[in-house]
Amino acid sequence: MDYGIIQGRLLPAFKSNYQAHPVGTWGSEFKIARDLNLRNIEFILDAYLYNENPLLSDEGIQQIKKNIQSSKVAVKSICADIFMTWPLNNLKESERIYFYNLINKLILNASKIGVFDIVIPFVDNSSIKNENEMDFVVSFLNSFEELCVEKNINLCLETDLKPEKFLRFLKKFKNTKIRVNYDSGNSAANGYKLEEELKLYGHLISNIHIKDRLFKGGPVPLGSGDAELKGIKQFISNGFDGIVSFQAFRDENPIQTFKDQYEYFKNL
Repeated sequence: MDYGIIQGRLLPAFKSNYQAHPVGTWGSEFKIARDLNLRNIEFILDAYLYNENPLLSDEGIQQIKKNIQSSKVAVKSICADIFMTWPLNNLKESERIYFYNLINKLILNASKIGVFDIVIPFVDNSSIKNENEMDFVVSFLNSFEELCVEKNINLCLETDLKPEKFLRFLKKFKNTKIRVNYDSGNSAANGYKLEEELKLYGHLISNIHIKDRLFKGGPVPLGSGDAELKGIKQFISNGFDGIVSFQAFRDENPIQTFKDQYEYFKNL
């Protein structure tokens, strides 16, 4: 299995944000990732200065390609955190058109750099609150099926819905490129059990975020919380062929803190 890293985790926190696209310094992370034998950087598209994100411009895509070529570190996935700031759950018509065009552009540009998964989070500020929001999201994301199939890109849903409700949500989609992002830390914080989640929609998981959290609490170093890391490591080792990215705990010493957690996970 080739492991990857969530963008920015090997660099100083951008403007003190725990997770954000590091405007201006993002290119330097490719070499660091290569030296750590990582094979993928999952790019972040967040709301802050999103128009300056290289994912959304032809020039930026060319810069990403150059970094991929020189480092041999791929960009196989994108985490669209922008939709935590501006949720897709219940858009006005003008907003629907704008975000349709944004996602359409993101899919097209992502296909140019070898991306397979775009993670769309429905957690925290963007949590799905009721059936109307659920149905709206289904209708909206169904509209991208043709383009997703053409470009072979999955839309991976990350939600905090209880497992059975999440499965019901997934069954509503006609878009055959809808998949699941499994986040080990978020599941731990919500008290969800890996065995149940894998039984219900393990076959739809194409993207995994490795992190640890306390039950009803925040992020902690791998092995210090309630995430079922041994179980997810076994799932990965038993033939999982999707994308695995470390979204592990960070502090003021990002590289060493990551290395410690990476070694911990590999030795489980």
